[in-house]
Amino acid sequence: MIKILFKCMMILITIMSVSIPGFSEEAPVVVSEPAKPLSDIDQLKDQIKKLEDKLTKMEEENDIRRRLETTEEEKTSGDEAILTAAGRDYTLMKPGNLGFEYSIRYAGDSFDEVQAAGSSVTDVAHNSYHTVTNSFFVEYPVKENMTVNANFPFVYKYNSQTSSTAKDVSDLGDVSFGCLFQPIKSGGDLPSIILSGTLTCPTGRSPYKIDTTTELSTGNGVYSIGLGCNMSKSVDPLVVFGGVNIDHGIETTHLNYKSGSQGESGISLASVKPGEVYSFSMGIGYSLSYKATLTLGYQYSYQSSTTLDWKGPNTSDVKTKGSLSSVFSVGTGWNISPKKSVNVRLGIGLTNNDPDFSIQVRVPLTYEL
Repeated sequence: MIKILFKCMMILITIMSVSIPGFSEEAPVVVSEPAKPLSDIDQLKDQIKKLEDKLTKMEEENDIRRRLETTEEEKTSGDEAILTAAGRDYTLMKPGNLGFEYSIRYAGDSFDEVQAAGSSVTDVAHNSYHTVTNSFFVEYPVKENMTVNANFPFVYKYNSQTSSTAKDVSDLGDVSFGCLFQPIKSGGDLPSIILSGTLTCPTGRSPYKIDTTTELSTGNGVYSIGLGCNMSKSVDPLVVFGGVNIDHGIETTHLNYKSGSQGESGISLASVKPGEVYSFSMGIGYSLSYKATLTLGYQYSYQSSTTLDWKGPNTSDVKTKGSLSSVFSVGTGWNISPKKSVNVRLGIGLTNNDPDFSIQVRVPLTYEL
């Protein structure tokens, strides 16, 4: 019985060795040796290697972040580009430079006026006013916080009316000299403050020395002194700016101005005392990219009454009514190079005293001395 069982077991082993691949009686049995445990030094080296890999990866990520982030210098340069596009009175030049600027401004206005053509007949006259002003502006930084400047405008005017002959003139405008001063260094929570002073000289054609029926003026005819305070503040991602200004006109005397029938009647204008002009402005700017900026602005001004002193029979002083002006503007700036840019501004008049619209192109240039 035992022999029979032994034979059966041998037969089963033979069958299994044939049917299962890789199984053989002759095949040696390979016994894997257990891995030797790492020593403390090897484990420490392995951990240090892992830490080095993590630090390298973190440094690469931080380097990428630094490249993407805007540096303080780039941020300051962007704010200056926005304020330069907004206006000259918001930035100061650094010593060692000389600034020039050419600007051209066109202002257009048109309206219909009802005029009396007879005792019972009226006529509608169409009036059209066009003014082109070419200005050459130069500025020089005396100190880190003080800049002096001068502006020389050349004016062309063309007025047409259906009821009279068209008039035009091309002449020098009123030349102005100014100074910008920054009392407090900008930075921190305080806004950047710039104080300005301007003297305007009546170098253009005075309206009190021409025949207004046939000629046009290119200036105001009086000296004026302006004082202003402009402020700006970076409120990421915007730059907020604004200011107040007062312009005082100096009384002009010894005019002896005569016009039309008034001159024939012996009546003349002896002196003019212009009223003060109070202005308020505000706006915001945004940097669209490293090369383009966008600004939105609003300006409101009020001029008090002007006193006209007439001399002659049955004459007395005349006081005009106060007038106001309100303009909304949209501007953009394009940086051609670090020291060259082109700024364009569109102004829309909101009152009858303002032109229908105006458009100005400014090209500021900076030269190192």
